[in-house]
Amino acid sequence: MFDRDFIQRVRDAVSLPDLIGRDHRVEPQGREYKCICPFHNDTKPSLGIYERHGEWRYKCFACGASGDCFTYLMEYHKMSFVEAVRECADFVGIEVPTTPGRRQEGPDRRTMLDVMQAAQDFYVTALASPAGAEARATFVKRGYDEEAQRELGLGFAPAGWENLVPHLTGRGIPLNLLRQMGLAKVRQQGDGAYDAFRNRLMFPIRDAQGRVVAFGGRIVDPEDNPKYLNSPEHPLFFKGKLLYGFDVAAKSIENENLAIVCEGYTDALACHRFGFHHAVATLGTAMTSDHARLLERRTSRVLLLFDGDAAGIRAARRAVEITFKQNLDVTICVLPEGQDPDDVLQDGGPEAFRAQLDRAVDALEWLLSEFAKDAEGADGDADRFRRTERFLLELANLGFHTMPALRQDFVLRRIGSILETEPVTVKSMMPPARAAATREDKPIGASSTISESSVSPVNHTSGTQAEMVEGPNGAEFEVFDIPPELLGEGQAIPEQAEAATQFHSGLTSSPADRRRRRAEENVMLALLAFAEAEPDLAWPESTRRLNLQTQPLADLAQRLLEVNLGPRCSMVLDELRSQGQDDTALRHWQGQAEHLLRGEEPPQVLLERAIEDLLMVNEREANQRADSEAKKAAAAGDFSALDAIRQRRRMG
Repeated sequence: MFDRDFIQRVRDAVSLPDLIGRDHRVEPQGREYKCICPFHNDTKPSLGIYERHGEWRYKCFACGASGDCFTYLMEYHKMSFVEAVRECADFVGIEVPTTPGRRQEGPDRRTMLDVMQAAQDFYVTALASPAGAEARATFVKRGYDEEAQRELGLGFAPAGWENLVPHLTGRGIPLNLLRQMGLAKVRQQGDGAYDAFRNRLMFPIRDAQGRVVAFGGRIVDPEDNPKYLNSPEHPLFFKGKLLYGFDVAAKSIENENLAIVCEGYTDALACHRFGFHHAVATLGTAMTSDHARLLERRTSRVLLLFDGDAAGIRAARRAVEITFKQNLDVTICVLPEGQDPDDVLQDGGPEAFRAQLDRAVDALEWLLSEFAKDAEGADGDADRFRRTERFLLELANLGFHTMPALRQDFVLRRIGSILETEPVTVKSMMPPARAAATREDKPIGASSTISESSVSPVNHTSGTQAEMVEGPNGAEFEVFDIPPELLGEGQAIPEQAEAATQFHSGLTSSPADRRRRRAEENVMLALLAFAEAEPDLAWPESTRRLNLQTQPLADLAQRLLEVNLGPRCSMVLDELRSQGQDDTALRHWQGQAEHLLRGEEPPQVLLERAIEDLLMVNEREANQRADSEAKKAAAAGDFSALDAIRQRRRMG
């Protein structure tokens, strides 16, 4: 994404005391600076921030943490390297370069952030004005006194159609930009635009770095609809990637080693008001895999908090499905029907709320209890059997077959007690693990990076090539590339047989197979790296030529390429889960791709190179097939066929 010169330019421009000072109190001490170290439980300032030879560095003399501006963001805010460079560039006002050959489309991130901050300032001022009296009283009634209003940045969107729009356009902000950021709407008749938020209590939505990127608006007048209105998604705001309140809750989540995830931002705010500072909320969307990965950076424990109505139960099942496969211990707390966290806290205070949290149960146990209710409501034995089959399939998709044996035994016994049958009977009904779920987590070559050395050198000569492989007894064997048609390639083979040959090296697969697989794995990594680093750019033209053959790579790549813009990986992960398919392979490749982004080569360059390497492998295989056909034709005395083969070779 970024070349070395740009990275160094950003590093040189960032004042590390100012950057760290956004999160912690930094005090000068002689020619250096000191602050409480954020990387361990520090009681006195032990983190030194100093400049040497024109470069800022930090070092803790207690725990040994050290690094530069990028390291700080990666270690403290858990950013990727690309995110850290972008953040530092935004911090000092340096424009982030676009991919070579592409023109910057639309405003840059700094401009968009400035627009959102200008809107935030307007809403805060409006709340303090005479027109905001009713809104202020409503906030106080809901538990937000004047101090809380200031600390949380709460605001008010005045009634009327044109308040914010003329204010911001009068400051030179283009109307098109206001529409793009979801602050203005186009009139159905006539010219111009009007305010998107009107007569609403305004809650700023911030990103992980505390910058306003969107708004949530709650009605003041009970007759208005809808009750809650969020900003639409735009280049700074993807609901599936952000958690409300994460910017202020991150440190508490880390300290408590627990994240409380609520359904709405008012629930999260209520938790914070009563001292539960490790609470966050989704933003009008179901829990996503990106949310789970964001939390996984800070904690190993997540408590999912839901209302007790039918919608809350559905949201809970969806959240369990998303978080179950992450490296998280997940518990579920469903509040009594008709109550939300704000109600519990207002009526009973922190003690009553903590008592509800103490009722939280393991996610798997909660699923089993929900199944017990479902089975009890069955209409006859046939319906009970269908419901059981459906639940067992859900468990299999969630990873039952990868659970420890003791855990599996517990589940089978629990289901058996619900159905009043033996665990062995339940086990016989359990669907087998799909081939994709039973294959090794780490495919061959997955750990290699995409570089010239990660793909075997491609020899464009037609001579036979040998490769040394290790046999079962440790001896080495010389294996030659055999023309694919002589190995029966292209013929349908059973799925189990394919799995056996696809993920094991040795004599069961040819060097050509392994060479192709390595090249296709590198393409997959490069696709994911590009998707993560360049969500606003369309896929390069070269991706149109892709034709992967190895499964599940081919299917995953096709799904990914069908999503042209936005959080592509999240969309594909959510699609896989909604269809009941296993997403282990894609999450594994995502983790590998994140390592690529720490390098200095632009993702598009990595992708172009990986595709070119794969095309070279394809060309080599085509040449080998043509050579084999030519030898056969010559041996059979079919010189007309030999001429046709030569002509085809010349034409490429």
